[in-house]
Amino acid sequence: MNISEVLQLKQITFLSPLLQILLISLLFIVTVLTQFEAYNKTGKTWGHYPLSTSSFFAAIYEEILFRGLILVGLLQIYTETTAIIISSLLFGLWHFKNIFYLSKKELLYQMLYTGLIFGPIMAIITLATDTIWLAVILHFANNLLAFEINRKRR
Repeated sequence: MNISEVLQLKQITFLSPLLQILLISLLFIVTVLTQFEAYNKTGKTWGHYPLSTSSFFAAIYEEILFRGLILVGLLQIYTETTAIIISSLLFGLWHFKNIFYLSKKELLYQMLYTGLIFGPIMAIITLATDTIWLAVILHFANNLLAFEINRKRR
């Protein structure tokens, strides 16, 4: 597996490349609308973060970075299991950037969840499908679900 292969859209069971593009586009639009609504109510996106265009694209750039570049790069050196563990732990540490926006408890939860649960699942999906795009779709869906759960708690 190399970086150019994993960035290509490929048929994944019933998900044709066109359907994947449509799902990513739809989830992106829902993300933008959800964040716009949250920003209008609270002045922040996702209830925590200042307005930033990067948060709209997080599912895409985080999958390209952590599953497309880091995971694939680590596979050149390590076994699949070791590459999954290292890339997932780095993904969890990446979320430390939210220290300025989340409570300590929320930050710890986010880092543990992304590093120990979500990261490994997305890495396994990327390896199983040989592409990052299903992981992008699931990442968007995960972020939207997390937002809805957090919104109902408040």
